[in-house]
Amino acid sequence: MNGSDESDRDRLQEAALIVDDGGLDDFDLDIPPTTGNEYLRRVRREANDCPKVVVADIDTSIFTNKQTVNVRHDTRGCHPAPKGFAPELEWQTTQIANFAEFRQSYARQKALRKKNKSLKIENVPLANDVEGWCRLCFGRLQPPGSVPHEIKENESDNCTDRQGTLPLLSIMMAMDQPAVIKVLEYHINWFEATGFSDKQGSWFYSLLVCLEKPLSPEACSTLRTLARSCSNLRASLENSDDPRLAPLNLFICIVARYFDQIDLADSGT
Repeated sequence: MNGSDESDRDRLQEAALIVDDGGLDDFDLDIPPTTGNEYLRRVRREANDCPKVVVADIDTSIFTNKQTVNVRHDTRGCHPAPKGFAPELEWQTTQIANFAEFRQSYARQKALRKKNKSLKIENVPLANDVEGWCRLCFGRLQPPGSVPHEIKENESDNCTDRQGTLPLLSIMMAMDQPAVIKVLEYHINWFEATGFSDKQGSWFYSLLVCLEKPLSPEACSTLRTLARSCSNLRASLENSDDPRLAPLNLFICIVARYFDQIDLADSGT
């Protein structure tokens, strides 16, 4: 440790005992100390010889089966918007303000609902029940656009509404944060597999309204996947008059500018 490091240590750590450093190197470390002062000098000597940073060589593979949060490896950002497809900065600012207002209104409604114990809580599928959520959202076991499957006997009885359900306030308030993140993941998977629909756009927006800050690593990864999926579909649109362009731009904007994933943002003009 050089003189500068020594002075930094002295400023940060107030000495509890006065140690006489005279002739610091005039003792043999192989011989047991004979006085208290000599012992303290040896302790200081050993401390000075320790490296500032120590890294343990750990085999992380043994923890693979024990992890509870699964974060996808993020190696790329959003696909750049084709010319004429990116929203103006003023439009993005307006959308973020509207989105923030929706979140505040939702928070107020949720607080009032908690105070009113007499209100009935909506029954929703469990967070891990992907089939249950698919039936609730789309009225069928598979989202529109997917390959039809053989309908089971109990499915026709439980699925009278073939149009599915919109994200009603009562449904959203019955979901905790793990469910919000999980259902958002489901919709991203359905979006990537079958394409984008207006109903799915309603669910995306509502789930984003319910998603709380600060974001968990899993939620952050899910949001970035949503933005990338939207940018990939946007890049495939043939013209700027496509009705899907506005909602795709909206979700990229919300993820990037409201949830602070600014590296995914459209620059705008």
